[in-house]
Amino acid sequence: MKDQQPLKEAQKGVIGAGLIKVISPLFLIIPGVIAYHLFGANAGNPDSMYTRLVNEVLLKPLVGFFVAVMFGAILSTFNGVLNSSTTLFALNVYKPLFGKGKTDLELIGKGRIFGVVIAIISICIAPFIMFAPEGLFQYLQMVAGFFSVPIFTIVFVGYISKRVPAIAAKIALAVFVTSYASMQLIFKVELHFLHQLAILFVACTLLMFVIGYFYPRTTDYKMPINESIDITPWKFRFEASAIVLYMVLGAYIMFSDVGFISDDPSYMQVYGVCGLIMLAGIIFRTLKQKKILETALK
Repeated sequence: MKDQQPLKEAQKGVIGAGLIKVISPLFLIIPGVIAYHLFGANAGNPDSMYTRLVNEVLLKPLVGFFVAVMFGAILSTFNGVLNSSTTLFALNVYKPLFGKGKTDLELIGKGRIFGVVIAIISICIAPFIMFAPEGLFQYLQMVAGFFSVPIFTIVFVGYISKRVPAIAAKIALAVFVTSYASMQLIFKVELHFLHQLAILFVACTLLMFVIGYFYPRTTDYKMPINESIDITPWKFRFEASAIVLYMVLGAYIMFSDVGFISDDPSYMQVYGVCGLIMLAGIIFRTLKQKKILETALK
């Protein structure tokens, strides 16, 4: 087991996933911008714009091939989410509550039953998504806020504090989801859902720190480590993370009012200069690490 480096590979995977997430606008948003300029703002349901754009610009013999690729991508995504859901249910819900003492095969069987139920419910709900006021993509982003931002909030506080107790995370999670659900499903709040998520992120972060101030842990949290596993980190993790963060910042700048559509190039020039400085720093750090490594080997 010592020959393997799971932490190193995990860091590569997380950073790689972040890189793919950053470039996702190229195939998610850019086609919508093209469709907007081709068909106008009142062209109909935004969910149909992608297929309409494909029919307009793609060669006819390739349309069937494109449909096959899209169908395969949809099925792989659906299967991935379904497998993840069944695993979470079997290990995090069923096993602690009802599965104590049960074998792995019994847990797998319960997970399969749960997966079938979820698949049937999803198939029944899917046709109604076409009635989403602002389209499927916007609806998915809104729904993702129910779990993505609360989890990020808890992870964020866990990274910067070692004294906030677990009960604070549970209370913040309940407050976050309840408040967001109320604003989306019960009350009509004239505030974009992204702004709602930002406000709840700050509020729940402060709530956890307040709870941690009055009811802190008796000792600093220390993550348990399996001594049989090599936890050597990836030596280029900081450089790769800096590149991804720089790309995220660039995406916000380029698609904002001071980016591509601006008549003032100074913001883009400053961004480019910062990129060159960062690149020089990465090269210097890499060469320094290599020199230290060579010295150690000698």
